[in-house]
Amino acid sequence: MSDAQLFRQLVEALPNGILVLDLDGSILYANRIAQEFLKLREKHGSHDRDEEIRAFLGSARSGETFTITIAEHPLLLTYHDRMENGQRCGSILYISDNADRRKQEFTANVSHELKTPLTSISGYAEMIENGMAKPEDVTKFASRINREAKRMLKLVTDIIKLTELDETQIMQEAEQVDLFVLAQENIETLEAAALRNNTTISLSGESSIVTGNRSLLSELIYNLIDNAIRYNRDNGSVSVRVYHHVLTVRDTGIGISKAHQARIFERFYRVDKSRSKATGGTGLGLAIVREICEQHHAQIRLESREGVGTEISVTFPTFHED
Repeated sequence: MSDAQLFRQLVEALPNGILVLDLDGSILYANRIAQEFLKLREKHGSHDRDEEIRAFLGSARSGETFTITIAEHPLLLTYHDRMENGQRCGSILYISDNADRRKQEFTANVSHELKTPLTSISGYAEMIENGMAKPEDVTKFASRINREAKRMLKLVTDIIKLTELDETQIMQEAEQVDLFVLAQENIETLEAAALRNNTTISLSGESSIVTGNRSLLSELIYNLIDNAIRYNRDNGSVSVRVYHHVLTVRDTGIGISKAHQARIFERFYRVDKSRSKATGGTGLGLAIVREICEQHHAQIRLESREGVGTEISVTFPTFHED
């Protein structure tokens, strides 16, 4: 067996994809896993993903990793230069299933997030059980146990929701939904929370019918408004607008710096960790919003300035409408 044949057998046996490209970014070789991941089809001596791959190679540096989505499936690509006689002669891409990596990271984060309230609940309960708590402290400790239990319940609820979004196709339960009516309902639900935070909420716009899962669209609106209330300033305001398949939620809160804006839709990512935990935030609200947007093929846009406020707009497609 030649070295070339041995190499091919080894590469084909790998559990991850391998792409070998020339200097122009054209695919010279793709193992079976890479072909399956990228859904490659050869056309007249080239591949139908050549241009898409070239677009990602434009600013890549050797050793860098980036994510692409093929047919709604996230893939992790690691880029390396191909060298020959000390000169770059192309590139190699190592492809792995990013969904598996995300699940592993999510599991680790869940364990970390649950550990804190569980430790607190266990500690206070043990003090009460063993008679270590003074009579005047029992009510205070019970209150803290109750607060941590509610925080953990909210966290578990959000985790279950994200898991459902990952594993189900919610558009199978699609119906005609009025975003304006949903916004009204959620504003009524959150009025008490707004009063506690000394925040006013207003609604403007008009009826706007989209096709989607009513329960999830309601949750999307709830999370956006709830977030705007949590991170607002004293005597702040939240403005909700529905117009032409676009939902916009604007607040006068603490704002988000440029450094954080690209990551706020990540699971468990918090701009202000102390404030988030103090207000009962799980770090999953905006991640749920992003997942619901993806399920509904909606585009989400963020504009924010520190100390001024944040505006999040969700634009729904019109082609689902009858």
